[in-house]
Amino acid sequence: MTEHLLNDRVKHARQLLDRQRKRSLFFSSNNIFGDPAWELLLEVYIASDQHHCVLKTDLYAKLSVSESIASRWLTVFLDRGDIEICESHGYDHLRMTDRALSECEAYLDSMTD
Repeated sequence: MTEHLLNDRVKHARQLLDRQRKRSLFFSSNNIFGDPAWELLLEVYIASDQHHCVLKTDLYAKLSVSESIASRWLTVFLDRGDIEICESHGYDHLRMTDRALSECEAYLDSMTD
């Protein structure tokens, strides 16, 4: 994989998040249009673009939903094997699994075709 392709994917993931968050500027209740699972997954993908682990509290701070909602979705992703704990960094650090990373990249690539 080239660095250029990786940068394009991360750029596209950030654009998707920006579009989603921009809706709250135009609609009084962004909860109607929110997608906390997708938002969480994209944030972990962006953090994983250089195989970095993300601190759980930093991840929660970036999300537009409450910590309790984010925590529930995180549990789902951990149980499904989409996100894993970075054991070398401690229990509070997370990263996307290789399988989920491949799936996310395939989706992002399909959006640019």
